[in-house]
Amino acid sequence: MEQIISLFGVQIPTLVAVFLFAGIVQIAINRVLSSLGVYEFVWHPGLFRTALFMCIFTTFSLLIYK
Repeated sequence: MEQIISLFGVQIPTLVAVFLFAGIVQIAINRVLSSLGVYEFVWHPGLFRTALFMCIFTTFSLLIYK
């Protein structure tokens, strides 16, 4: 069963809202990790950021749809 959110009269899938929220969380985590210098020890920072985003997005999605 697909869940739908009505935002100002426009119906959007819940996963779109989860994707945007995960993106905001990713930006915050990215700033913290960057200020701590973690990306100096990561082999491929872009790949690490993408994997981290997928972990965040999947966690939030499973919390909603479980």
